[in-house]
Parts: sequence; C-alpha cells; structure tokens
Amino acid sequence: MNKDNFANSIATSLAALVLAASVFSLACSDAAAPQPVSGAAATAPAVNKLSAASQEAIKKVMDVPIAKLDGDSIKLVNYQGKVLVVDFWATYCPPCVKQAPQLAALNEKYRDRGLEVVGLTSDPKEDQQKVEEFIKKAGINYTIAFDNSWISGAFLKGTEDDTGASPIPQLFVIARDGRVVEHFIGEQPGRMQQLEKVVNEQLSASR
Repeated sequence: MNKDNFANSIATSLAALVLAASVFSLACSDAAAPQPVSGAAATAPAVNKLSAASQEAIKKVMDVPIAKLDGDSIKLVNYQGKVLVVDFWATYCPPCVKQAPQLAALNEKYRDRGLEVVGLTSDPKEDQQKVEEFIKKAGINYTIAFDNSWISGAFLKGTEDDTGASPIPQLFVIARDGRVVEHFIGEQPGRMQQLEKVVNEQLSASR
C-alpha cells in the first residue's frame, strides 16, 4: 500500500468513527417533549394505520440504545419473538397517568404468554425521581426508559400538531416479527379493551 492509499484509508476510518460517535450521541439525547392530549382532543384520533415508510423508519431504530432509569440501556430489537407494547407517555400527561395502571394490569395478565410492555417517558432526566415515585405509586411492573429523539422521530413522525409537538399517550403494538400491527393515539373510551383484543390476537397467532 503506497502512502497516499494509506492516508486515504486512515482518513476513511476516522470519518467512520466520528459518524458512529455522533449517531450514538444522538440516540442517547433527549427528545423534544411531546404534549399530552386533553379535553376534546383526548378522544381523537383513535387509530393510525402506519404507512410503509413509517414501518421502515421504525424498523431502522429498533437497534438504537434507549437509556433506562438505572443507567443501563435496552434495544427494542431484543424483544423480537415477543408481542411488544410500546407506550409513549409522561408523568405530566393526565391520560398517560390514568393509563399506566391499566397497562400494568395488562402486562400482569399476559406476561407469561409472551407479552412485554415498555414505557418510554418524555420526562427530562433531571425529573427521574418524579418518574420513580410515579412508578411505585402506579404499581408499574414493566420496563420504563427515557424516550430519545431517534426513537420518537421514527415512531411519532406524522402525528405532530401545529407547534411541531406530537401528542401523547401513543401506543404501538409490535408483533413477534417486529412489525407494528396497531397504533393508538390519545385517549379513547374502550381503549384498553381494544388494546387487549389486539394483544390477545397477536399472542394467539402462530409463531
């Protein structure tokens, strides 16, 4: 290898390392805070069918590290083979707070059949104590982690309001093969019954 080729090889390697570092940094950054839906807006829309582009965008972030409260991290891809419910929520969102104990009950009921629930909070990390206190109060028995801009950018894209913020809560049901099979936005009468029906169908489907 001549000197020019060697120099080019070194430069390419350094560029790749810088890119990788920037990707990891972005993946661990805080997302812009979504806004809770309330009042009349809390009952609309009900279900959003994802486009092929949205499915592909979500697929690309399944391997992105998501910071947990204990300093460890998770990746959604690690739940493949399970039926996964991903909940975008926050302690400052009344519908989210109301929904959390119901998700805990759903998780308790179906966990042994292969259900996993992951709650991604948009609370800032400096409010971790508030999140931890809420987890205890609500009896949350599923994984809670901090939302980040890569994850919310893929999952919540297309649901933004005029301010650019996405509404919460938003629930995604992901099948065993990693496909999003249902997407619920906001609060709806009978929402948990709808969610349980979809979860039960997916758990009963052949693996």
